[in-house]
Amino acid sequence: MVSLAEISWTDADVLFGETDVVLLPVGSTEQHGPHNPLGTDHLVAAAVGRRVGERTGVPVLPVIPVGVSDHHRQFPGSLWVPPSAFREYVKSVALAAASHGARKVVMVNGHGGNTAALLEVAGELRREHGIFAAVVSAFPGPLDGHAGMDETSVNLYLHGGLVKMERAVDTRQKEMLGPLRMEGFDRMGPAQFAWDTPDLTDTGVIGAAGKTITATRASKERGRSLMEPHVEKVSEFVEALKGADIADLLCKPHK
Repeated sequence: MVSLAEISWTDADVLFGETDVVLLPVGSTEQHGPHNPLGTDHLVAAAVGRRVGERTGVPVLPVIPVGVSDHHRQFPGSLWVPPSAFREYVKSVALAAASHGARKVVMVNGHGGNTAALLEVAGELRREHGIFAAVVSAFPGPLDGHAGMDETSVNLYLHGGLVKMERAVDTRQKEMLGPLRMEGFDRMGPAQFAWDTPDLTDTGVIGAAGKTITATRASKERGRSLMEPHVEKVSEFVEALKGADIADLLCKPHK
């Protein structure tokens, strides 16, 4: 694996002459229950980028650690930027890499709240800048919830020393917002709404309304079983992307 931050510009010059693909880990710094580190999403994205980079030989750019997370703002330590700032920053990093020849960018995204903004950036890069950008999740999906058994297990596997399992809690999710019954994360019957974390939970362990999300059952072994096949799948995609002609990946001319 080649971490761009750990090599010199002369080494980078050689590297960009050998590949036109880069990995860009993107995550967030936000609450993940009382037991997981605030950096869960960007730590996992960086770890997946590192493992995929090792398997494919593709360079890994520095992780973007803060994302679109204002729905967690009531929990101390959570950080966020507005979607407009996030989009512009990610786009600028991709354009900087492309200026050295990396016209294929794989964004390894550890935070679901970033997804819409990342897809907007990917579309703009493809349509207006001749860069093919794809978004892959750092996590296999679907998971059982935010900071639940699955996500906690991934943390135990990748950086277990940062998890405080003695603080893990199982949390039944709230069902009502005022007089309205919630469904899933963000639905009320036929309507969607912009939820905040306290709408669903007081612990930060989040899942579908009315469901009990169990963090206490997490294990390193479960994390390994989730992540190893996922890293292999992402690596296979990157290998295919390496062999693709960029001209075949860009938008057709507008008529």
